[in-house]
Amino acid sequence: MANRPVGIVMTPSEAHEAKGVVINRTIGSDKLVLLDPFLLLDHLTVADATSVPGDGGEENELGFPRHPHRGIETLTYVFSGRMQHKDSLGNAETVSEGETQFMVAGAGIFHEEKPFANAEGVHESVQLWINLPADRKMTPASYRAAHNSEVPTVTTDSGATVRIVAGTFHGATGPLRESAANPTYLDVHLPAGSSVTIPAADGETALAYVYKGEPTFGDEHTETKAPNLAIFVEGGDTITARAGIGEARFVFVSAKPWNEPVLQYRSLVLSNVTQMKEALDDLKNGTFA
Repeated sequence: MANRPVGIVMTPSEAHEAKGVVINRTIGSDKLVLLDPFLLLDHLTVADATSVPGDGGEENELGFPRHPHRGIETLTYVFSGRMQHKDSLGNAETVSEGETQFMVAGAGIFHEEKPFANAEGVHESVQLWINLPADRKMTPASYRAAHNSEVPTVTTDSGATVRIVAGTFHGATGPLRESAANPTYLDVHLPAGSSVTIPAADGETALAYVYKGEPTFGDEHTETKAPNLAIFVEGGDTITARAGIGEARFVFVSAKPWNEPVLQYRSLVLSNVTQMKEALDDLKNGTFA
């Protein structure tokens, strides 16, 4: 086995697209428009949302109001607090810390998302957009959640704790298996002084989003500091991360690129101008979803 080196370390750019939500964006920003098959990676924080569902927080006006998607999948993973989801299929659900919302927009869906803080007044989550290939752009829309009881956790001999949301690690397979991209999605916790080695096949897009601490990656011990995105280049089949004197946490994601044309307008991602015109006409005519 050989470790893939880090090619780029990025600091997020701040975006303002939702009331009361701080968005730290890496993929999908002016710095990095696309990382095939990944279209967007947002780290969401809300420091002043003190209500949680059940104490009147259901009317929280923070977050993302009803909006359309077509041609993608979205995966939202909650670090702290809760995230409420409602969509045009009739789904309405709130997931908690360590849980995931996975949505296939496919042919079209409207949804809204509202963040809620935990008892300490903090909300933190990360949202990933995954492109659908051309032959699955118009697949029927769907939604599911992955709750904590479904997500396996592995503790390695080196001391790392890994939650497997999608893909397989150390013989454990995550609950999210519906994605066309068949990604690996791991939430990794490194106590001080520990390390972890994760399979990352050459030819796959592989990244680590560091949301806590200062882990190093690869044989070169490339330094990162939260919030940072580390993008791995080819030249190996694993990635190795190490924590120093403090703990570190990061999300590891990998998948094969589609290597297909991408045409994006806001939350609509299609393959060509004809498809985009059809999507905009459907929105105008009320036949979108």
